[in-house]
Amino acid sequence: MKEHRQILIRKNRMKFWIKFSFFILVCATLIFLMKSPIFQVKTYEVEGNSYYSDDEILHMGNCKTGGNIFIGVDTGEIKKRLKRDSYMKNISIKRKLPNTIVIELDERRQVAAAVYGSKFIVIDNEGTVLRRTSVEPELTILRGMTISKLNIGEPIEMEQKVLMRQTMEILEAASKNDMYFKALTVSKKGIDAYVLNNLICEGSFEHLKDSIETKNLQLVISELFKKKIERGTITISGDNYISFTPKLD
Repeated sequence: MKEHRQILIRKNRMKFWIKFSFFILVCATLIFLMKSPIFQVKTYEVEGNSYYSDDEILHMGNCKTGGNIFIGVDTGEIKKRLKRDSYMKNISIKRKLPNTIVIELDERRQVAAAVYGSKFIVIDNEGTVLRRTSVEPELTILRGMTISKLNIGEPIEMEQKVLMRQTMEILEAASKNDMYFKALTVSKKGIDAYVLNNLICEGSFEHLKDSIETKNLQLVISELFKKKIERGTITISGDNYISFTPKLD
């Protein structure tokens, strides 16, 4: 019994020293990683951005080099700073050993601007308000609706909720089918879609959307452009029937 007890004691001592040695090794490794210049952040890589430049993203995130890649860079704080901007939808920050931080972005894409007095409210494809501007942006301009709620970073709300939804569906259909409108104006007849200032598409929401998805409207516009016709009214009715009335000077 005594001999068996001594064997157990020796085994327990051996386990202790193995664990202690492993702990010392881990601590030494951590100290090396924290102090080694090999793991000092030298570069940042930005991916997925289109609205903002790489330098603008790094400035917004207050991204600095020189700190240790493991403990000297607070990726949570960088993400928090970037999330304050309405264009940022999803943000992922990764460490790429030995000395690079990678910022992966999913930006909201501006697709239209609603008229608000003398201002323009830029929104994305989900209706999220991205910014206000006094300069007319090169986007589809939305007219004829009244804004009831407006907060940067939140969905815009219109008094004409159904018409707003339909307008966004027209924009989505146009984007998917290589179609661009200079403006979409809500009227009593439906939605007037301006291809150019003096070239208008008139019709109900259903007919306009269907003509875009079947690409019949695009074919008509293409033929007009080939003939250098840029003034008039394209009327869209049922069964994909499209007629054109020229505008005379």
